Amino acid sequence: VLNNKKNLVIDGHGLMQPRVGINLEAANKNLFTKIFAGSGGTDLYTNAISDVYQDNFDEGIFTGKGIYDLRVFSEVLSNEIPENTVLSHDLLEGSYLRAGLCSDILLMDGYPTNYLSFKARLHRWIRGDFQIARWSGNKIIDKKLIEKENPLNTLSRYKIIDNLIRALTPVFSMLSLIILFIANIFLKFKVGVFAWFIVIWAMFPLILDIANRVIYKKEGQMHTKSFTPRMYSLLASLIRGILNLISLPDKAYFSLDAIIRTIYRQKISKKHLLEWTTAEEAEKLSKSGLIAYYTNMLPNVILGAGLMIGAIINSNLVYIMISALWLISPIIMNYISIPIKQKKKFDELDKQEQEYIIEIGKKTWQYFKDNLNEKSNFLPPDNYQENRKEKVVYRTSPTNIGLALLSVVASYDLKYETKENTMCDSFRKK
Repeated sequence: VLNNKKNLVIDGHGLMQPRVGINLEAANKNLFTKIFAGSGGTDLYTNAISDVYQDNFDEGIFTGKGIYDLRVFSEVLSNEIPENTVLSHDLLEGSYLRAGLCSDILLMDGYPTNYLSFKARLHRWIRGDFQIARWSGNKIIDKKLIEKENPLNTLSRYKIIDNLIRALTPVFSMLSLIILFIANIFLKFKVGVFAWFIVIWAMFPLILDIANRVIYKKEGQMHTKSFTPRMYSLLASLIRGILNLISLPDKAYFSLDAIIRTIYRQKISKKHLLEWTTAEEAEKLSKSGLIAYYTNMLPNVILGAGLMIGAIINSNLVYIMISALWLISPIIMNYISIPIKQKKKFDELDKQEQEYIIEIGKKTWQYFKDNLNEKSNFLPPDNYQENRKEKVVYRTSPTNIGLALLSVVASYDLKYETKENTMCDSFRKK
C-alpha cells in the first residue's frame, strides 16, 4: 500500500522474495561446489527458514527472483533510478519496495562450477554494489549532480554499506598483512596477536558454526547417513576458511580492481557501466588447467614469491609457510574445480551382485504390473496384504501414483517391458 513516494511502501511489501536454493546437480559438480554451495536440493523440513532482517525488521532482501506488485513497482520506482547507471538493481528495488521473505516458497538456482567463474561473478557484484553507493547516505547525488533526499530507510542504507564493507575486507586484510610483514622484518615488531585477527576473520564462519553446535545441540541429535556423499557444515566451514586465507592476495586484487574500475567509469569515462556477463557465458569463458589458474591468480604468485624471499632471508618459518600456501593456491583451486566424473554405480558391482539387483527390480516391477489393472482403475492400491489373508485396499495417493509412473518408466529403461507394453491403451490406439 502506497502512502507517497517519500515514505514509500509503509504498510505492506511491494514484492515478495522466495527462498533460493542450489540445484542438487549443481551442488555436486566438483569439490568446489560441495565446499561453497552446500548440500543443495529441496530439503524443506530441516533447512533454516529464518532471516535476520525479516524476523527483526519485517523486511527481507531482494536477490532478483521474486513476485512483484506491478502497480506499486511502477509508481514507486518511476524516475527514481537514472537510466544506464545501475548494474545491480536488485537490492535497490527491494529497498524501495520493502521486499518481504516468503520462506515457504523455494526457487532453485545454479552455482559457479569453478573458482574462476565464481571470481568473475563476484567481480561483477562488487562493481554493482559500488555503483549504488550513492544511496547509502542521507542525500543522493543524481546524474546531473543535483542533491535530493534519500527515500531509503536506515536499514536499506545499512544493507548497501554492509556490501561495500564486504568488498573492502579482503583489500584491508591483505594490506594489514603487508604492513605487519614490513613491521616485523624491518622494525622487529611483534605481530603475532595482530596476525591472528586476520586468521579469525577468515575462520569466523567456522567459529560461529562451532558455537552454534555447542550451544544449540539437541539431546540425541546425530548425523544421518545419505546415499549421496556430502560435506558437513563444520568441515566445509574449516575448508572455506583455509581457502579464503590461501587465496587472499587474489581476492584482494580483484576486489580492488572492481572498486577502482567502477569509480573510474562513474567519474571519468562514463562508459561500460552496464558491462555484464551472464552466469552461463561466464562458465563458458572460464578456462581450466594449471596455466589458466596461475595466470588468473598472478597476485598470489607475485606476493607469495616476494614474501618467500623476505621470509627466507630473515629465517621466518611462519611467513615461509604462508608464502608457500599462496604459491600453491592455484594448484589447489584448479584441483577442487575439476569436474567429478560420474560413474554408474551398477558398473561397480560384480556379476553376482548385478544379477541380484536386476532380480529385485523385476520383483518390484511385478507388484505394480499385477496391481495396475482395470479393477483398480489402473491406479496403484494403497495397501496390499499377503500374510494371513490376501487383501488389496483399492484406494490410492499422490505418492503411490508417482511411484507407479516411475516404475513404468523404469520397467522400459531396465528392459523388463517393451515400449508398446508401457503405453496406456488410449495412447496406443492413437
